[in-house]
Amino acid sequence: MSTPDTNPQLPEEEPPPPIFKTWGQMYAFVLIMHAIIISLFYLFTISYS
Repeated sequence: MSTPDTNPQLPEEEPPPPIFKTWGQMYAFVLIMHAIIISLFYLFTISYS
């Protein structure tokens, strides 16, 4: 039976995303763009129905 590692190595820090300073800013940008695209599709649906 193997014993658990008592001194696990901490994961290395990830590098920042290529455009923004933090990953939180990147996630916020993606969510905002997603909301904008959904809104545009909704407006197109209303205008062409």
